Amino acid sequence: MQNHLAKISLEPDCKNCAAYCCVALAFDKSAMFAYDKQATEPCKHLDDQHACAIHDSLDDQGFRGCIRYNCFGAGQRVTNQIFDGRSWRDHPDESQEMFDAYRAMHKVHEFLAMLMEVRKLKLNAAQFAQVEAFETELTPLEKWTSATLIAYETCGTFEEIGSFFKGLGDRV
Repeated sequence: MQNHLAKISLEPDCKNCAAYCCVALAFDKSAMFAYDKQATEPCKHLDDQHACAIHDSLDDQGFRGCIRYNCFGAGQRVTNQIFDGRSWRDHPDESQEMFDAYRAMHKVHEFLAMLMEVRKLKLNAAQFAQVEAFETELTPLEKWTSATLIAYETCGTFEEIGSFFKGLGDRV
């Protein structure tokens, strides 16, 4: 595993995030969510400190989807590394860019977490080399910016990684 990959936390740290998952993402009323919410609309349970006002009773309140969601550390990374601690509340002119960067970073972190799990499988040399190549691409030495993240989302690598995972079906 690359040294700079080891420095990336794939664990959520809500206290160091601007609650992107509670704003940037949409959800539909269902068994997982108690009401409909549009993307970029703050959850009605989000308080002024970027914390969930019903966190201790999410299941009872009908928000099982929130309990199951994992940003894989993308939220705090976007908040602190990409936007230097700025919040969408304090910088509404940057909010759409922040939300777009979060969605892209979440995909990057989710794939990194999956690639770490794939390393536990019995891979052949070509598959292992592909895992390393994807990890290198997802952890560039030059820091991500909101612009590079948003552009990266459409370059085709996410689809390529998805196809790679599908091709590992015989290894699981």
